[in-house]
Amino acid sequence: MDYHDLLAKLGEGSAHPGGFTATVKLIDSLALPERGQVLEVGCGTGRTACYLARNGYRVTAIDLHRQMLEKAVRRARRERLDIRFIQADVTSLPFPDHQFDVVFVESVTIFTRWRAALSEYKRVLKPGGRLIDREMVLCGRKTELMSRRLKHFYGMRTLATMTVWKKRLKQCGFTSVLVREHSRSMGKWGVDHDPHRELDMALFEDEQVRRMSETNDQLLARYGKRLGYAVFDAKVPPDER
Repeated sequence: MDYHDLLAKLGEGSAHPGGFTATVKLIDSLALPERGQVLEVGCGTGRTACYLARNGYRVTAIDLHRQMLEKAVRRARRERLDIRFIQADVTSLPFPDHQFDVVFVESVTIFTRWRAALSEYKRVLKPGGRLIDREMVLCGRKTELMSRRLKHFYGMRTLATMTVWKKRLKQCGFTSVLVREHSRSMGKWGVDHDPHRELDMALFEDEQVRRMSETNDQLLARYGKRLGYAVFDAKVPPDER
């Protein structure tokens, strides 16, 4: 079992800085196009996808993890929401060019080959379309040991500063790259009521889960002060066609 398997079994729907409360606040502040076509990348158990759909957006949501998607589908059915869920890799999206008004991402791109992921986000966006991406950023000194440990436990493939992320977005063809939020700490995720969370209670008696929880706490205690997050708001040029 790896970190992402654990999140799937826990039914965690908002494993990113600020948690679901931050997601709702962000979405409500964006003024997205009414009835817009939104692609959520890395939808997990579908909590954000359902929030977007309840607010009138036409939502397509992808994730690579089968168990996550199964829980997302059941969540949407319980909420009686029409969402298209697809198992897919963010570096090879199964969509034609220029399909979506918005690509919405939270804590996904750091686990991918960033150049391929950012290029795919841009490809599927309509001219003038918008990428919203909340990612962990480096706020202190990075060492080889730190990189190796974070990669091994969380599966992270990249850890960069906010400035480097902005440069990467521009390298991949995005314009008007803004930082909507920036924190030099990961902040508190908080625990809020999720009525549709599917949690396997047996996990709390699992020795492997206990060890993974301890390792997570140790890594955050050791490296947390060097990690923060940023929300990037980037646009595709309007004359892409």
